Amino acid sequence: MSIYVGHKAFAGPFDTEEQVQDRAGIYAVLRKDGRGHRVEALDQSANLRLAIGQYLATSAIGREKMEIAVLYTPGIQKTGRLRLLEDIKINLA
Repeated sequence: MSIYVGHKAFAGPFDTEEQVQDRAGIYAVLRKDGRGHRVEALDQSANLRLAIGQYLATSAIGREKMEIAVLYTPGIQKTGRLRLLEDIKINLA
């Protein structure tokens, strides 16, 4: 399955970080609402599962209202992920 975030097709949505592969990429934490999803957090990491787990552990929003979408970026280093992240944020505005 896929879900679009800022005109990019992300894998997901997933219910838990355990469903996410331990790879580099960009993640979106989504809040479920009556009309679909709203982006709650958007970031990049070399280890998506760890980064998502840390975010969810510190979030004040209940996990039952959240889902996760990821854009895996094999072969793209941190600077490339940061550029891609900025592009996605611009398209969300």
